[in-house]
Amino acid sequence: MALTLVDRFQPRLRAKQQAAIDAGHIRIVEELALLEKEQLLPLARLSLQLLLVGALFFGLLNYGAFALRYHTFNPGITGSGLLLWLVLSVAGYCLMLPLHEALHGAAFLLWGGTPYFGAKLPYALYCGAKNQLFRRNQYLVVGLAPLVVITLAGIVVTLAWPVVAAFTLAVTAGNVSGAAGDVWSVARMLRLPATTLVEDTESGYRVWEVNI
Repeated sequence: MALTLVDRFQPRLRAKQQAAIDAGHIRIVEELALLEKEQLLPLARLSLQLLLVGALFFGLLNYGAFALRYHTFNPGITGSGLLLWLVLSVAGYCLMLPLHEALHGAAFLLWGGTPYFGAKLPYALYCGAKNQLFRRNQYLVVGLAPLVVITLAGIVVTLAWPVVAAFTLAVTAGNVSGAAGDVWSVARMLRLPATTLVEDTESGYRVWEVNI
């Protein structure tokens, strides 16, 4: 398996390290498969915890923004309004899933990588970068991009249009919950040296150390 080091911003260092990789001066430091059976239960717990945190945060933010804008909190929800909220929430959540992966892909592209997309049904969609190595800090950006971007967008929408934000609560809270695997991976990789290289896999990641 040929591994390609991706780093458009440090071409000289990349070439030096790529030569060492091609010569076999590289070893695996850590490997994680998030969708293995032993990982699914703790990952599901983290996802539930993040869902509660996301729903509480955006729910309170929406409440505060609505009250501040209209000096009251009486949305006047009717049966048809509740049905519309439910339909838009489900539709928004379904659209958020590929957007989440697209943001991973955009981060891969930022560093010069070539992303690919797929699905591991019934668990999740995924975005990977097959046989490509990224510097640890670059990979942290890849991992956190959807959580940061969609959360910031949700905050802006909530503060600017609190009525609209009520219909995006499932999207913003669901994205926080859906980032459980990303948060888990980032937390583990923060314990590793910044000099390590990360290979994305369909179900997790593999960390390498190169000797030059």
